[in-house]
Amino acid sequence: MYWTQLRRGQIDAFDRRTPVILPTAAVEQHGEHLPVGTDCMISRAITDRLDQAMDGKVLIMPIVQVTCSEHHMVWPGSLTLTHDTYSKILMEYVDAIQRNGFTRVMILNSHGGNQAVNAVLDQKIGQRYQNVECLVGSWWNIAAARIKSMSEGGFLSCGHACEFETSIILAVEEALVDMARAEDGGNPQRVESMNFDLFGGGVASSYQDYNEATHNGVFGRPSLASAEKGERLLAASVQSIQELIESFWNDVKDLKAPA
Repeated sequence: MYWTQLRRGQIDAFDRRTPVILPTAAVEQHGEHLPVGTDCMISRAITDRLDQAMDGKVLIMPIVQVTCSEHHMVWPGSLTLTHDTYSKILMEYVDAIQRNGFTRVMILNSHGGNQAVNAVLDQKIGQRYQNVECLVGSWWNIAAARIKSMSEGGFLSCGHACEFETSIILAVEEALVDMARAEDGGNPQRVESMNFDLFGGGVASSYQDYNEATHNGVFGRPSLASAEKGERLLAASVQSIQELIESFWNDVKDLKAPA
């Protein structure tokens, strides 16, 4: 259930073991064919379906929309926070959650640029709040075993404004997509073994502004996207996220949402 849609008494009625989902996304360019709020829209589509699948047994916080997108600032429309500001915001979200008595937090990420700082935040939260268990993951990594094979383009087809992101936005906000402007894109790494996409990491990494990684703001093959594929991606991702939550906190299935 969405935290912001509940009255204070309704929130107080929740078992304090209820997982609190803290979604992190981004506002940044996604090529010429997708809206700059793509990651936020994907995040909302996933949490909407997760809420339904788990029958109100999770509490969903407001999406942290503007996050770590400095590497996209060379392109119009992008917004960013510094790592320090983003970290402080998430730490204060977690502080407020635990002051309400909740002890389980999942940072559910929808933006690649947040991954490194989210991993550090997992350590900071665990060290600062001994009473809080924090689970951190990005939707595509959590669902990788189910969704990787859905890619028709294979390695390097799924990265940014790509086959998968475009498919999901076609499924949930088709009117905001201009497929006539969709172009495949992406420049290979200087060293072949450093190439990476959503599912395959290189042997090493080196920072790039996004205009070095792609000539058009796209990394992957949106030409292979479809709304039908987007629906399958969402269903598989939600199933994987639910399974992770119910495995990590194995008493969640026994919880009951307040009437």
